[in-house]
Amino acid sequence: MAASQAHLNAYSWHLPVAIEFGLGSAFEALSSLRGRRAVVLSFQGADRLEYPARLMRSMGDALVDWVEIPDGLSTLDLGRQVAAQVWPALASPYQTVLIGLGGGSVMDVAKWIRHRPACGSVDRMGQLLGCSAPPPGWTPHELWLMPTTAGTGSEVTPWSTLWDTDTHPAAKRSFDQPWAYADRAVVDPLLSLTCPQAVVRHSALDALGHGLEVLWNRHRNPMSVVLGLDAVRTVIRALPDALRSPEDPAPRRALAQAALQAGVAFSQTRTALAHALSYPLTLEQGVDHGAAVAVWLPLTWGLAAGHHPEVDHALSQVWDGQVLQGAQRLQDWFLEVGFELSLDSLGIHDVQERVHAALAHERGRNFEGRGKDERI
Repeated sequence: MAASQAHLNAYSWHLPVAIEFGLGSAFEALSSLRGRRAVVLSFQGADRLEYPARLMRSMGDALVDWVEIPDGLSTLDLGRQVAAQVWPALASPYQTVLIGLGGGSVMDVAKWIRHRPACGSVDRMGQLLGCSAPPPGWTPHELWLMPTTAGTGSEVTPWSTLWDTDTHPAAKRSFDQPWAYADRAVVDPLLSLTCPQAVVRHSALDALGHGLEVLWNRHRNPMSVVLGLDAVRTVIRALPDALRSPEDPAPRRALAQAALQAGVAFSQTRTALAHALSYPLTLEQGVDHGAAVAVWLPLTWGLAAGHHPEVDHALSQVWDGQVLQGAQRLQDWFLEVGFELSLDSLGIHDVQERVHAALAHERGRNFEGRGKDERI
């Protein structure tokens, strides 16, 4: 039996996150605090939006503090600043839960700061990046994650993307530990109803990227392929409806389900080539993560198609049996949903060099398709 087929017949799965999904599930989760206290980490302006504001009011005396972080990248420096605000509140004498309510940046920071050293010094936070277990003397606080966008899947993965903007050039760092899973993921599609159109689009493209990256991933398995494929098809079907009818909860529910499925799938496989290619666009040009991944997806599809029967079989189920034409179908769909960013518009003309470099990246090595010794 070929090695690529053998690895699809035996696999393991580890996901220690309690998942709750459904309209209104955020309120149900908060009602289960039952005497415990909570610190909420959220995004800037969340308390002025109707649904998050109602959640805040519903917490009453259980709410110890509500901390909002500025929009932008989840940087190491931002994490230290937020920890300095949040840790004193977490140190209350009550059993305190940390709730990350927001998009990927909020959830990534929440994962990093949920462990608190006894001394309370933020200068020690760097220790967590390289530890295989929480350092002795650090208190792990229960962590609940409530995504307000349908895209990142961060609520069910054990890693955080942290951008180091103090180095030259700036670099992507990862808080990537087996003990970094949240305790509870609460996916309430109503939380995404206030997202601006651009956030809805880019978040869905992020989920689309996660799903596709599972299909052409060397670490894929039968369960991850099923989840990733269903997520891809759901995003393709639901995003146009969500953009046309922004107040309709049905397509938002579908997108939230797709993002969660893609998150569960790539929590086991990690991402691949399109993500490796995306990081320089975010660091060098400030391109939103979802858009930075999506702009590379048609090219990556073309590099994946026609090389491995299992990958082709999965890709054939996205566009009615079309595999080699799938990249163009994807490009056409981008235009349908108003995503017009292109490699040319970004001034990217060294595509072959970038792909070859990305294939040597940790994420690029997960890609099962055309190799770095072949012309692009």
